[in-house]
Amino acid sequence: MVSHGYPPTLSGVTLVVQKLARAMVRRGHRVCVVTSSETREPYESEDQGVHLVRLHAAPNPIWQEGPIPYASYKEMEALVQDHAPEIVHSHDPGILGLQAQRLSDDLGLPLLATCYYVPRFVARHLALSREPSEVVESLVWNIATWFYNRHDRVVFATRAHCESFVEAGLQAPTTIISNGVDLSRYCPQPRHGGENREIVERYHLPEGKRILFVGRLAKDKEIDLLIKAMATVRQGCDAHLLIVGRGDYRERLERKIEELELGACCHLLGFVPESDMPALFRAVDLFAIAATTEVQSLPTLQACATGLPVVAADAMALPELVHDGVNGYLVAPGHAKRFGEACARILCDESMAREMGAASLRIAQPHDEQDTFAAYERAYEGLASGSHHARA
Repeated sequence: MVSHGYPPTLSGVTLVVQKLARAMVRRGHRVCVVTSSETREPYESEDQGVHLVRLHAAPNPIWQEGPIPYASYKEMEALVQDHAPEIVHSHDPGILGLQAQRLSDDLGLPLLATCYYVPRFVARHLALSREPSEVVESLVWNIATWFYNRHDRVVFATRAHCESFVEAGLQAPTTIISNGVDLSRYCPQPRHGGENREIVERYHLPEGKRILFVGRLAKDKEIDLLIKAMATVRQGCDAHLLIVGRGDYRERLERKIEELELGACCHLLGFVPESDMPALFRAVDLFAIAATTEVQSLPTLQACATGLPVVAADAMALPELVHDGVNGYLVAPGHAKRFGEACARILCDESMAREMGAASLRIAQPHDEQDTFAAYERAYEGLASGSHHARA
């Protein structure tokens, strides 16, 4: 596998790569992940049987925690010769992904890619204003479809994400495989048990209703909109926004909270270890996400599996997990007041919240990560056996 990052670098992508790599080792396969070094200096290590090759990495101007890995063709060729893979799985549309394509072409190795982004995400980070120009976004789409058309198969986590690429010109064979969730850990339990008291005390959670957001503190997550929405939420009920995650936008969010005088109800919890996350989800009443470029959203999936109602932006793939009026509400992107109204409506009606939480549980059931691992294993076996199409 090649990936732009791997824990301790944390993002939805790095966590998916890690759990997939570990799962394939448990299923009896040899797995080598070529990725960036979080120290930016190369080294090799093991992670529960996964062999990690950490490469030189350059500073990332838009994500300090995620340095950009780089390797020459000869370095990548030497790694392939050392590890003799039967399959190359690319999780990186950058330098490593391009080198993997060249090696796959030259050596005849089957090449699978999993796509985790939409070009609008890249275009927005390149934009000087809030919205990217159509020219820039169109250019990024052209590059993205060219890149993925050079693979034997492309995996998407959701149908909406896949269809957006097909409409843009993707011709490579596609497969939809959910990123999956551990349903044995992310599940509802009695709200007032000992676990809840312990997590409340450990993170000094406030009394009252609790709204949770989990993710990188970054521009594309639209966390400032959730903060603005709390002014409306507080008009209807005593509620608090808990923001979990770390990232380059923390100082900006702190300033926004101070500017809006919402320090009493907006709480930046910082990094929370994964071992505590299921209990934290069980200690809240609602999950909220305002991002417009989510191709699935692991935290939203975890919220559904825990039986929480969800308020989400009506954008990209979020409507596949959040059904408006069923397990939560979908809100037009960019509307903080409407977001706040939707959250308050659920928090003020316990019966509705229970019904929506039960609906979230039903929506999460087809996303068991064991099914995810089995689907990837079938994809690997199909490519290794030669039953793959010629590239476009």
